[in-house]
Amino acid sequence: MNAKKFFLSMLITILVVATIGGGLLTANFFFGSNLSEEIGKFLDKVTTDKVNVLIMGLDKDKIRADVIMVVSLDPHENTINVLSIPRDTRVKYSETRYDKINHAMGYQNAEERIISLVKQTTGMPIHYYCEINFEGFRNVIDILGGVEYDVPINMHYEDPAQNLSIHVNKGLQVLDGKAAEGVVRYRATYPNGDTDRISLQQDFLRELFAQKLKPAYIAKAPSIIKEIYKHVTTNFSVADATKYVKMLKKMTPESLSTYMLPGGSQYIGGVSYYVCDQQETYRLILTEFGYPEEEAAKLKENAAETSLSSGVVS
Repeated sequence: MNAKKFFLSMLITILVVATIGGGLLTANFFFGSNLSEEIGKFLDKVTTDKVNVLIMGLDKDKIRADVIMVVSLDPHENTINVLSIPRDTRVKYSETRYDKINHAMGYQNAEERIISLVKQTTGMPIHYYCEINFEGFRNVIDILGGVEYDVPINMHYEDPAQNLSIHVNKGLQVLDGKAAEGVVRYRATYPNGDTDRISLQQDFLRELFAQKLKPAYIAKAPSIIKEIYKHVTTNFSVADATKYVKMLKKMTPESLSTYMLPGGSQYIGGVSYYVCDQQETYRLILTEFGYPEEEAAKLKENAAETSLSSGVVS
């Protein structure tokens, strides 16, 4: 697999895909890192081939994160696991202050704070950071020729403050960049608000993955690279990217798995939050993402011994 094919595959599986509100990696595969060295100090050192990338999709003012995802790349298993974190997740900012996690971008040292909060919430190391705006998402979807998607409900919403105008009708259709942005950002009439939106985002992600992970789109790589580079900040460089070429070569639509941070909506002090279920989160991160690594290795070893003793061959 050449560099362009690798980039396009990664773009579609994580960048565009996760651009459901933000993207990842980007053209910096070819141009190097453009992330502040100060922010880099708050990221974990890469000690194994498996890495986690925090993806942030920011509003036009860059003070709120509309989408927060951790994308875990495992070249040994040839899998990509995506964990979506609801933007209303209640987190501890200090000994006496709690707030929603997406508000972190409005605080001082925003990137450093959001990295710390995600690590605190998930228990996972974060090795790479990426933030992208919605203009890049719209333009890349257009370059790819749109996405065929069965929109589940009529979506109509206006928010002049965010320059957001959503008007998409229910039904199977090819979404251009503007319509795709509207579909993945819409939540106005969902009974469960952001959690329903995340479910749709993940469904859209899987459909986009299946449609665009094809050789026919390789020729579009130069245009996508040029476009994405305008709208992203990341520390994922070309040197990092080369480690995952073999992994991407073996990927299929089934290689991608999506999860949402366990928890539920709750009013606290008159404010609606998404409250993380810490026990279920620990179980999910341990069994599906492999952290803490020592416990995950032991769990895997015990499962293998149980299978052998019961005569089951995996």
